[in-house]
Amino acid sequence: MQEQLLLQLVNLVQNLSEDMQWIKQEFQTMKQEVQTMKQEVQTMKQEVQTMKQKIQTMKQEIQTMKQEIQTMKQDIQTMKEEISELKTKVNKQEADIRWLKEQMKENTAMIKAVRDNQLEQRSIQDAMRHEIAHIRGEMATKQDIAYIHERLDYQLGRIARTEEELHMLKKAN
Repeated sequence: MQEQLLLQLVNLVQNLSEDMQWIKQEFQTMKQEVQTMKQEVQTMKQEVQTMKQKIQTMKQEIQTMKQEIQTMKQDIQTMKEEISELKTKVNKQEADIRWLKEQMKENTAMIKAVRDNQLEQRSIQDAMRHEIAHIRGEMATKQDIAYIHERLDYQLGRIARTEEELHMLKKAN
C-alpha cells in the first residue's frame, strides 16, 4: 500500500512537474506576448504623439489659411470699393465728355458766327474804303468825313471785340 501511495505520489509529482512545465511555458509565452504588447503600446504611443503633432501642424496651417482667406476677403472688398470709385469717376468723365461735346458744338457755332461776322465786317470795311476813295474823288465835306470816321471807329470796335471773343474761345478750347 505504501508503494501504491508512493506510486501515486510519484505520479502526482510527475503530473505536477508536467503541469509546472506547461505553466512555465505558458508563462513564458505570456511574458513574450506582454513584451510584444508593451512594444505595440509604445509604438502606438509614438504614433499617437506623431498624430498629435500632425494635428497641431494642421491646426496651425488651418489658422494660417483662415488668416490668408480673411486677408483675401479684405483685398476683394478693397478692390470692389476701388472698382466702384472708378465706375463713378468714369461715369463723371462720360458726363463731362458729353457736356464738353455740347460746349464744343456751341463753341464751333459761335466761332463760325464770329468768322461770318468778321467776313461781313471786312466786307463793310472794304465798302467804306471804296466809299472813301469815291468821296475823295469828289469833294467831301468835313461833316461827311466825320461821319465816315464814326462808322469806321464803330466797325473797328466790333472787329476788336470779335477778335477778342475768338481769342477767348481758342483759349477755352
